[in-house]
Amino acid sequence: MKVIEKLSLAFLMLLAIAFKSYAQNQIEIVILGSSHDNSKSTQNFQAVIDKLKNFKPDMVFGEYLPAEDYAKLEDDNWAKKGFKTKVNYIERLNPEPVKNSSALINKSQKALLSFPYYHKTRMNLAVAYAKTWDRGNFDYQVYVLETYMKSSFGKEEKASYDKMIGSTDSLKKLNITRPGSEYSKIYFPLIYQLGQNQIYNMDCQSYDKPWSEAWGKTDSLYKIMAKIAKADSLSPEAKTIKAINKYWAYSEEEEKRLSADEYAGMNTDKYGELIEAWNFYGGRKFYGYAGFPTEAVKEMVAQWMLRNEGMCKNILEQAKVKKAKRVVVGVGAAHRVWMEEILAKNPDVKIINYNNLK
Repeated sequence: MKVIEKLSLAFLMLLAIAFKSYAQNQIEIVILGSSHDNSKSTQNFQAVIDKLKNFKPDMVFGEYLPAEDYAKLEDDNWAKKGFKTKVNYIERLNPEPVKNSSALINKSQKALLSFPYYHKTRMNLAVAYAKTWDRGNFDYQVYVLETYMKSSFGKEEKASYDKMIGSTDSLKKLNITRPGSEYSKIYFPLIYQLGQNQIYNMDCQSYDKPWSEAWGKTDSLYKIMAKIAKADSLSPEAKTIKAINKYWAYSEEEEKRLSADEYAGMNTDKYGELIEAWNFYGGRKFYGYAGFPTEAVKEMVAQWMLRNEGMCKNILEQAKVKKAKRVVVGVGAAHRVWMEEILAKNPDVKIINYNNLK
């Protein structure tokens, strides 16, 4: 009997060791659902930054497209068109080609990690990122220059900055600097305070065209349902509209709770349900309801899922290359639940909700 007990104890110890090793090898990922416009927010953003900073992430990802993906997009893609105006702006100010851009970027990164106040090096790095279509890191370097460095420029540095990057007004006008964005409020300050010097790009735009088509079709069909409901308040369609309106509305108590701490609120289960309903005309809950454009919404969901799967793939591939243990992902709040569900299926990943951070 004692032999059996000893064997059982040994087996349990082996299991514990194996579980500990498994847990240690998992990548811990916090996906922070964010607002793209925080200009009117009353949120204490430093409190958000501090929670993320205490998590000690090895990498911070943003909803930026990987540089190499721009070439794969059609010229009329909104993301490509939007960044092209910024690239053209930098090209006009800096018409000379960047030689050995990869080597220049690596050398500049090493120099700035050792001493962040090489201002001209940072200017050259920002230009190199723009010319190699790395929007995330171009935006980050310009943010650092504008926010932390510009006030201490010498005369020659100021002249170089005006020539290479331009004026603050020009940067705002071109939407290069976005004071109300989640990046200016949270992720760029986080990276800077961590002593890191790079944001990692993880967006996926491969499915934008079929997503837009499915969205347009859904919108048209929903309007037809709404028109029927308006014409006949007793119709099955009217009952569906009434159910949707009830489902996606806040109660007063919920609104107070969600707005007391906006980012805590945006990362709750309740908000995840609400934002799906808002973005998908009621969402999956209303499949099969009278007049509800079920098949069109299913197509929207399919394209949305493909985009989120692409984003998760980009995160994991880069995190594994860097052998990251802890990762923060800044993403529009509508993505959070979907990405958590996708990543949670991977045994190498442990999802940690922002609200569980200390």
